[in-house]
Amino acid sequence: MSRTIPRAYVTAAWSKNPVAARDEAKKYCSELVKEGYLPLCPILAFDGIFSDEDTDAHKRRKEMSEDLLRRARFLVICGGKQNEDVKDDIAIAKKAKVIVTTINGVIGYD
Repeated sequence: MSRTIPRAYVTAAWSKNPVAARDEAKKYCSELVKEGYLPLCPILAFDGIFSDEDTDAHKRRKEMSEDLLRRARFLVICGGKQNEDVKDDIAIAKKAKVIVTTINGVIGYD
């Protein structure tokens, strides 16, 4: 009988530099995998999916990200800062009864 791997939606006040943001996201997701979580990280999942010419891309990406968050068991806030995107994710998580924690709260326990 296999166990269900808990899904953890990864959010942060990502760098405006896309390369730096992806590197940060990979680091956080790797830590979550080591702790036994399945990271759901839109910044990585949707990388290269949406075209810059697509006028609805931002809206669709936001809708898909919200869907991932609602399917998660945990919202994991990474980094030391919070911006409006992180605050929006927290509000969505609370409404959807998703547990809100930080990366330190996840990797700090054995």
